[in-house]
Amino acid sequence: MDNAPVKDAIITIDRLAFGGEGIGRIDGKVVFVPLTAQGDRVRVRITEDQNRYGRGESLEIVEPSPHRVTPRCSVFGNCGGCQWQHLDYSAQLSAKGSILQETLERIGKFRAPPLLPMIPAENPWNYRQRIQLHRNREGQIGYFAQGSRQIVEFENCEIADAGLNAAVRKIREDRPPLPESFEILLEKGEALVRDLENPDRVFSQVNPVMNGKLIEVVLQMVFGREEPVFSRKRVVAELYAGSGNLTFPMAVRAGRIIAVEEVKGSLGRAEETARRSSVSNVEFILGSAEWGLKKVHRSGVVVDTVVLDPPRRGAREILDLICVMKPRQVVYVSCDPPTLSRDLQFLAMRHYQLEVVQPLDMFPQTYHIESVAKLVRKNGG
Repeated sequence: MDNAPVKDAIITIDRLAFGGEGIGRIDGKVVFVPLTAQGDRVRVRITEDQNRYGRGESLEIVEPSPHRVTPRCSVFGNCGGCQWQHLDYSAQLSAKGSILQETLERIGKFRAPPLLPMIPAENPWNYRQRIQLHRNREGQIGYFAQGSRQIVEFENCEIADAGLNAAVRKIREDRPPLPESFEILLEKGEALVRDLENPDRVFSQVNPVMNGKLIEVVLQMVFGREEPVFSRKRVVAELYAGSGNLTFPMAVRAGRIIAVEEVKGSLGRAEETARRSSVSNVEFILGSAEWGLKKVHRSGVVVDTVVLDPPRRGAREILDLICVMKPRQVVYVSCDPPTLSRDLQFLAMRHYQLEVVQPLDMFPQTYHIESVAKLVRKNGG
């Protein structure tokens, strides 16, 4: 591959990458091949040849991996919603754990990251309570194809709740006016349609069962087995708080929660929940995480714990201020191993020690990895 592009080659897939592709090598150069499994021997055609890596398409599975299974979905491989339906579930879990460990080592520079085993999904199928769909001029409704904006229609989405699939069928029959991009979500058993372009759109959890596991992990990291007499002394600053998914479970045990959220609709829902539930130990701040944390710092409040659940881009903009405020511990919820690793390294270089990382399989059949990390401030730091 160094002198001239190789058109066809047979390679062995050694491992899987964050993004879902299989990784093999030709003459020592890494080649990424989608829809392959660890252990596959596959004939590939090179479609992209860069200095440090190549990309290829699978032409033939010469020798299948023992982890290969038949995908449930008829449009798998074309639809961009799933990447790993062709892998048995144990192989998916193993791959995600290996990817997270490798990313923490490579980007985070942690020699032996304190990584716990993945918490598996209780049901790896039909778990989604919210899906994002698109509509074209011809009236087709579905997901985008892998790597393009072409609409892929489906009869039954195998990772979506049956109620969402029923709602999609009804929309196709009734043909109501819809934006080009929209989402359908289940709320109290009812399917609702929302415009994705609404700036005040309230985020809701995709997988409620695994979200319950996530909340348990966060509570354990923040409070451990502390008795109420101790946990009630805690002041927790929660950043990217959304509509209170973590806020209210923490408020049961903490003395005070300061929740920062920049989406007005999400914060409004959290405030309404607090009023209905008579929760009095939560203070809400409308604004960006950076602006809200600065406000907390200027107020002189001594924060014991910072909990953050940023978007995929991570939380680089607030890490300096966290270090200035010197909370005793930081609990970081992430859906993106590369930005998590980058941010953990930043904190580890500034008087924090990474204590534990707990991954959870929030999104089976996909490459996405949810995890929670806990850092504690070093003595004398």
